[in-house]
Amino acid sequence: MRAESGPGSCAAAWRPGSCEAGLDAPITVADLAGEVRLSEGHFCRGFKVSTGETPHGFIVRRRLARAQHLMLTTDEPLSQVAMLCGMSDQAHLTRLFRRHLGTTPLTWRRTYRQEG
Repeated sequence: MRAESGPGSCAAAWRPGSCEAGLDAPITVADLAGEVRLSEGHFCRGFKVSTGETPHGFIVRRRLARAQHLMLTTDEPLSQVAMLCGMSDQAHLTRLFRRHLGTTPLTWRRTYRQEG
């Protein structure tokens, strides 16, 4: 049986879980493309066709989801949460949070954290 070819199939071999463990470190498109032995351009096009978003957008979304999880389940300061999610500093976390979620991390944490 012949392997599927076309723009949507090229990113299908890459699994989103492969970057979950490394969200605290820099992740490049070259690294992701290398995992499935594709050029960066081919990988990016195929990824967008397959998922509807760019690799960078996917990674940012996963990092923000991890930050939200950490803010709900730990007492880590926001600066540490930022570092654990691969962001350069708390200001970087705040910029991304505000851009994607419309609020600051501190306001979000205060709103959604359930005190036990």
